[in-house]
Amino acid sequence: MGARPQKVTGYMDQTFRNKTISGMIWKALESGGNQGITIVISIVLARMLDPENYTTLALLMIFVTFADVFVKRGFATALIQKKDADNVDFSSALWVMLALAGAFYALLFFGAPFISGFYEEPLFTPALRMVSLSLFFGAFTAVQGAIVQRKLEFRKFCMATLGATLISGAVGIYMAYAGYGVWALVVRQLLYSLINMVLLWLLDRWKPSLVFSMERVKSLFGFGWKLLASSLLESGYKSLSGLVIAKRYIGESLAFYNRGRQFPSIIGENLNSVALAVLFPAYARHQSDQTRVREMVRKTNRSTSLMIFPMMAGLAAIAPLFILVLFTEKWMPAVPFLQLFCIEFAFYPMEATDLQAINAIGRSDIYLRSEIIKKVFGILALATSVFAFTTPLAIAGAVVLTELFSVLVTMFYMKRLFNYGWGAQLWDILPPILLSAVMAAAVYAASFLPVADLLLLVIQIVCGVAVYLALAVLLKLESFQYLWRSMKEYLTKNRNKTEPMCGPDGPCDGTQV
Repeated sequence: MGARPQKVTGYMDQTFRNKTISGMIWKALESGGNQGITIVISIVLARMLDPENYTTLALLMIFVTFADVFVKRGFATALIQKKDADNVDFSSALWVMLALAGAFYALLFFGAPFISGFYEEPLFTPALRMVSLSLFFGAFTAVQGAIVQRKLEFRKFCMATLGATLISGAVGIYMAYAGYGVWALVVRQLLYSLINMVLLWLLDRWKPSLVFSMERVKSLFGFGWKLLASSLLESGYKSLSGLVIAKRYIGESLAFYNRGRQFPSIIGENLNSVALAVLFPAYARHQSDQTRVREMVRKTNRSTSLMIFPMMAGLAAIAPLFILVLFTEKWMPAVPFLQLFCIEFAFYPMEATDLQAINAIGRSDIYLRSEIIKKVFGILALATSVFAFTTPLAIAGAVVLTELFSVLVTMFYMKRLFNYGWGAQLWDILPPILLSAVMAAAVYAASFLPVADLLLLVIQIVCGVAVYLALAVLLKLESFQYLWRSMKEYLTKNRNKTEPMCGPDGPCDGTQV
């Protein structure tokens, strides 16, 4: 009798491990596929539209994104983190989020003319009123997404995201071709939110109940308000950079700033979401065992750094040719922005992984405290860049410097909570950094070959991939071998012998993890 519980526990751990790896694969397919489709659509639209169209969209999304943080951030993560969340929690959270969406939509609707006048953008008022409707779609998607994420059913995320990206992208391209200008971008943005919500619901079919519990809302918000405050600091800081550029510098500067940020952020945030969307539930599952969480974080940092550093180093090395070939000469001012933001997003996944571990053990107070410290530094750096320099490139430099400072602050708290400090974390990511530097040098050397631009870009990319993989294999990089072994184990395992299980009471049903 004594051996049976251990067998069940081992079975459950193995099942959960399989679901985690499966979730990571589906999340990678979602992020990778979505990233690839988004890049293609972005290239087509950027070649058809002028940079000033993107300036208008970027300004719109600053206000909508900030409002979206208010609507969703206080509850979405809390719904995943709460062990015994049920339909009362999900429904109560949804009603509150829809009410917040309504309040912020009214605020943006009536405030749009004043913002339009301040920035002298005549199309801003109707465009903001239209795209702000996405707040309502996002509220429902956030709750539905929390349920799917708790069950680690990332196949549904993959199908909904790819479907929404393809359909909205096709409509956007058609409208750009038909001469609708900035409206092609606005409609694409709104349509993506609507289609994503509809497809995710069709795949999971969660139905909210006509119930509301203030006690449950208070419980969720007790955890979530610190994350909300942290996200507002983060979103507000990022928004501040764009608002300053849009008002202080020439109209197209914000478009070049955002274009330079686009590709590092697509790579960094999508790679990060692959790991964190899957691993946050895993961290939360073992939140009482901080030693185990620390080892999970170390493996995550080693694995993500193995991928992110060569991508960022390679992208920075090919930046001039990359922009010229894909976006044409009119977008060349985005090159220095792109190279700077490659530094920021090289370190972003490690910071985000550490913060998720802190959240998973319920220390959202530490999360908030660290964000306050980082953003005070960031605002000071931003103010210095604005008043001491006369170019938007200085603002980008301040953002990068703030990210490096943020990583150090997060490491400090990881040392206190998990005994995983600066030295250990830097040591874990040092091998990929060194290999990436060698790879970037090889890519740069290849740029002197006397061939056509498109062929040269392909040669540089192939050269970078080949050099990095060869070095990782020859030097027997530990993180590379671990990642390779994990994937081989999963792909060769017969998963039909196990049933998905979230706990001793049975399969995941969206009410327990």
